Amino acid sequence: MTRGTQPDLWRAVGLAAFSGAMTALCYPKPGLCLLAWVSLAPLFGVWFRCASWKGAFVAGLAAGAGFHGVLLHWIYQTCLFAGMGHLLAVLSLVSLALFLGFNWGLIGILGRWLAPGPLAGPWVWAAVWTSVTAASAWWTPRLSVDILSYTQYKFPALIQIGALAGPHALGFLVLAANVVLRDAWEVERRAAANVAAVLALVAGVWAYGTYELTRREEFLRGTANANQSTLAVPGAEGARDARVELIQPAIDQYRKWDSRFESEIKGVYEDLLSRPRSRPPDLVVWPESALPWMVADGTEPPLVSDWARKLGVPQFVGVVSQGKDGGRRCSILLVGPDGRVLGSYHKRQLVPFGEWVPLRFLGDYIGILNQMGDMTPGPARQELLKTPLGATAASICYEATFPRWVRADVGRGATVVINVTNDGWYKDTWGPYLHFGSNFFRAIENRVTVVRCGNTGISGVIDPWGFVTASLALNERGRLDADVPRADPFPRRSPFARLGDWFGACCAALVLVLSGARLASRRA
Repeated sequence: MTRGTQPDLWRAVGLAAFSGAMTALCYPKPGLCLLAWVSLAPLFGVWFRCASWKGAFVAGLAAGAGFHGVLLHWIYQTCLFAGMGHLLAVLSLVSLALFLGFNWGLIGILGRWLAPGPLAGPWVWAAVWTSVTAASAWWTPRLSVDILSYTQYKFPALIQIGALAGPHALGFLVLAANVVLRDAWEVERRAAANVAAVLALVAGVWAYGTYELTRREEFLRGTANANQSTLAVPGAEGARDARVELIQPAIDQYRKWDSRFESEIKGVYEDLLSRPRSRPPDLVVWPESALPWMVADGTEPPLVSDWARKLGVPQFVGVVSQGKDGGRRCSILLVGPDGRVLGSYHKRQLVPFGEWVPLRFLGDYIGILNQMGDMTPGPARQELLKTPLGATAASICYEATFPRWVRADVGRGATVVINVTNDGWYKDTWGPYLHFGSNFFRAIENRVTVVRCGNTGISGVIDPWGFVTASLALNERGRLDADVPRADPFPRRSPFARLGDWFGACCAALVLVLSGARLASRRA
C-alpha cells in the first residue's frame, strides 16, 4: 500500500478483505453468481495502489483470508459439533483462512510486479491468478475451493467451456472482467478495448455452451426413443438405461461410530434396501464409510455381502479398511453378486487435519496434533472398477473438488465417475452444497456421468452437461432409484480429458516468460 496514515492502511486491508468476502457469496449455497464479475474489483484497486511487494502481499492475504473465512465458515460449526470449545473452533477457522489466503498474497506480489499498462494488464493479472491457483493444488494441502469458475455454477451455457479448456478458463474471464471494471472506473477511454474484448469472449463462451446444450436435447430425445423401443422388444432389457440405487441413510455422524447405535444403523440399511422396486437395479451404491465398523483387507464386508447375495446385484460401498500393517484407509469396495470383493479403491487426496496431519513434527509444541490420527493414502494410479455402468472411476468425498484426479481416471478409460461422501460432519451448512456443486464441473470437464452418494446427501446423478437428472435432498433419508444412460454421447470424452489442463499450463508459461523478461530488463 502507499505510504500514508494508519487509517489508510487499515482501510485498504479492510477493503481487500471485504472484496474476498463478497466473492465467497458467489459460491453454493448463497449463489450470488453475477456478483463475481464485480466483487474482486475493489481488491484490484487496492493492489494497483500498492507501492511495495509487502503491501501487495498483505492486501492479498487479507482478501484470501476474507474469502476463505466466509466460504468455509461452516468449519467453525463442524468444530463445535465435534466437541471443540468456541475459542479453539475460532482459532482453527482463522488459522485455516490465513493459511489458504497465502496464495492470494503471492498473486498480489506477482501481479503487481508483472502487470504492464492498462491494455495488457487485465490479461496478465488473470494469467497470474490462474497459474498460481492451478499450481497450488500440487504444492500445498489445499481444499481446492478457490476455483473461480465455480462461481458461475447456475449458468449451464457458460460452464460448458470447462470441457474445452478445463476448470480455470471461465475463472480467467471473471478475473479479467474485474480488472477491466477497475480500469474503466479510473482509466476511462484506455479501457474500452478490454471491455469490448471481455464482452466478446463472454459472448463466444455463451455461444459455445448454447451449442453444446442443443446437443444435449438431441441426445435426450434419442435415448428416450431407444428406451421406448426396448420396452416393446422381449429380451432387449439390457439395452435400456442402467438402474442405479443410491442409499442415503442420513445417519448422525456423531452416533455413527458409537457401538450403542450399531443395530439401529443396520436397521436403517435393512429398511431402505427392502423397499419395493419398480425394476431390479443394476448397481447399488452405499455412501462413504457406510458401515459402523472397520473392514479388514481380504474379507467380505458384513451386511453388504449379505445384500449382494440377496439381491443378486453388485454393491459399491464406502468403508474404513484396515491393512495387514494395521494402517487405516478410506476405501471403496466393489462387492459382486456372490458377496465376494471384486475390486477396491483407496482415497488418494486425504483431508488435512481430518485424515492426515501436516506439521506433525510440531506435536511436542502443539499437543492437539498428537491427538489426531493419520490415515494411509492410496496410490495415485489405481485400477478402474468394472461395474455394470462401465469402466468406473471412484472418488471419495472432497477428492471431487480436485480436477486432476477425475481427469486422470477418465484419461485411462473411465466412462462414469462414482463419488461417495459423508457430509454428515457439516450438518445443514454451506459445506454439502459446495461439495455437491463441484461435481457439476467434473462431469462437464470430462464429459462423463457423475453418480454421487452421500450419507446425509446430497445424492444424485449428474449428466455430462452438468445437469442433475435425479437427486435426494440434504438430510433426507431415502433410496434414490435413478437411471444412467448406457449410450455414450461423448465416446472421445473432451479436449480437457485428452489434453489435461492446457489452459492453466499456458497461463503458467506466460507468467514464466514475463518474469524472465522482467528480470532481463532489470539487468540491462
